[in-house]
Amino acid sequence: MRMLTKEQLNKMNEWMQVNARPYDRAKWNYLFNGGSKDAIVEEMLKYQNADGGMGSGFEADVLCPLSAAIPTAEAIFQAYEYDLDCTADWFKTILAYFENSVQDIPKYWEDSPKEAMDYPHAPWWNYAPCTVFNPNPCAVVASAMIRYGTDSQKQLGFKIADDCLNLLIGDGFCGDHDTLNIQALVEQLSQIHSPLVSDEVMKSMRKRILDNTCFDTSKYAGYFFTPLDFVSSPNSMWYDDVKHGIEQTFDYWLDNINEQGVWNPNFSWGIDSDVSRQVTENWKGYITIKRAKILLNFGRIEK
Repeated sequence: MRMLTKEQLNKMNEWMQVNARPYDRAKWNYLFNGGSKDAIVEEMLKYQNADGGMGSGFEADVLCPLSAAIPTAEAIFQAYEYDLDCTADWFKTILAYFENSVQDIPKYWEDSPKEAMDYPHAPWWNYAPCTVFNPNPCAVVASAMIRYGTDSQKQLGFKIADDCLNLLIGDGFCGDHDTLNIQALVEQLSQIHSPLVSDEVMKSMRKRILDNTCFDTSKYAGYFFTPLDFVSSPNSMWYDDVKHGIEQTFDYWLDNINEQGVWNPNFSWGIDSDVSRQVTENWKGYITIKRAKILLNFGRIEK
């Protein structure tokens, strides 16, 4: 069983202390240097606007300072990942932002506002009107409303959850990020033993995860979801479904640490500019802490 060595971890630590965003560095320090969850929240709140939403590059590919659904939903994912206090005021304001900004469109919120086009952004975040429902990011938003919201937010959350689960068990398209969002919804519903998590839902969830997981490591230099995008610890509900691909994914990670001692993103803006180069550096930090946390969860770091 291959491990991330002490030397490799130390080199990552040196890079993270100098080059990572303060927010990603706070996560790193919490896991490896005796840091605190409070420090993670403190850095996260630097991206939160008065309306409760997140902007200013919290999602590294969207630099618009205005609040938007995608970066704000990312804050929910991060709260779950680091077991942050979802009853705290900062999280309540996130839910208020979503409740107050619901739009009369199929997916409830646009990914980013038209104004975001006036700021540097990845090409896949170019503005396009919403014409069909998809669960990215409304499924994870619904999960938070159901578990931690006010009565009106819970009502909205259950409405969205119905749409998401109907899509899940149906024949419609459900891509990788769609599946990741519904996975978060199903996991949160499972924690409160919701009757919405039926056998049919669980069967469909497993199928969607497998449909969106690439087990061919020769493709990992491109943008594909690996088993470890859906399973971050051996305690995951979905571990048994993808465990046959986990070892080879770890091998790929360990074989592809770059000369700086961290991991490169497998995507780019496709242009060369000061901004795009800095965004790539930001993604290196985000990906490195994410993968290091998973390695830690699986006991794959030398002690």
